[in-house]
Amino acid sequence: MVTSAIVILGVLLTLVLPIYPQGFEPSIGLFLVLAGLGGMMGLMRRAARRELMVLSPWVVALMLAMLVGGMRQGESRQALEDCLPYLLFMIGLVAGRGAARPRTILVAVLVACLGDSLVSLYKMPSFEPGIRSTYNYFKITAGLPLVGVFASTLLRHTDSNGRSPSLATRPGHLVAYGLMLVALFASVSRGMMLGYVIGLLFTAYIRRPSQVLMASLVVSVGLLAFSSVFLELGEKYLRLRSSGTIEGRVDEIESAWATFLQYPLLGAGLGATFVVDGAHKAYVHNMAAYHLWKFGLVGSGILAMPLFVIGRQLSASGRDERAIAIGGGLSVIAYLITCAAYKTYYLVWILGVVVGATISWLTAWRTMQAPQAPVS
Repeated sequence: MVTSAIVILGVLLTLVLPIYPQGFEPSIGLFLVLAGLGGMMGLMRRAARRELMVLSPWVVALMLAMLVGGMRQGESRQALEDCLPYLLFMIGLVAGRGAARPRTILVAVLVACLGDSLVSLYKMPSFEPGIRSTYNYFKITAGLPLVGVFASTLLRHTDSNGRSPSLATRPGHLVAYGLMLVALFASVSRGMMLGYVIGLLFTAYIRRPSQVLMASLVVSVGLLAFSSVFLELGEKYLRLRSSGTIEGRVDEIESAWATFLQYPLLGAGLGATFVVDGAHKAYVHNMAAYHLWKFGLVGSGILAMPLFVIGRQLSASGRDERAIAIGGGLSVIAYLITCAAYKTYYLVWILGVVVGATISWLTAWRTMQAPQAPVS
């Protein structure tokens, strides 16, 4: 109970945390204290300690990358900053896995994601074409609507009271889901929308592959028939011909790729930076390029292996629950590959909490659904 309360307080505190802090603020200090306490309390459960052991290779990868960065004249302060997201994810995973109320934690995450979405919509001056919520509320770029959509879907399909998961019969979830979708599309973030579509398609495909293939064929024919209309919509709404931000991100990726080719095995190490358009860059708007640049093939492989081990725990769940979890994970990963939100300190902690709480809740859900032995 104490662990759950601490985690819930940390999740709700993210509503007021700055996404781009200019210094160490009291709210950030309180968040880090809650995150640390939640991690320590979570370790009291055996399941959380097991997940920490699964993630223990990350410590090796981080230490190796710091050593490589020091040998290649990386900045020590930047190296510590580079380590923070991985440590926060580990702490969040342990806290979410060790909490006694995983479903309540998922509800709190849904509330936080909904609050983030509402604030972004409230701050929009209008809903005319060309207006983006990200211009008025930068926190929406963390991508929490994607996390909220996943939490809402999972909670509906694993209702402990046996209610129908249909949105038509769940008005609360219908309103929350709709508001988060509006906030997602109002951000006009191409990566966030792409992540949502990918997650939706994979979830539907795992649940009903034949229906999704047929629907994809119909949609493809429709896109071809009305290609001119969709092209005009893409130019006005999705900024398909706006090459300013795309060119800058391509330059970052090319610089990271060039460094990776120079040090393919171990990368440039944590703390590494490069200059793009006269500015020193310590990150790349592409999670895959970032890891190849700083960790190389060896470090990136070490970081990826524990995630597959954690994901294999979904094999014991039913098809619907497994589809929702895989689709939600792919939607977030697809978004992170197109942006730098993987460096957002509170987002990676929330992702860890959601992963841990999801595993715990699905385990409890399977126990609830198992047939009870007859009592003589």
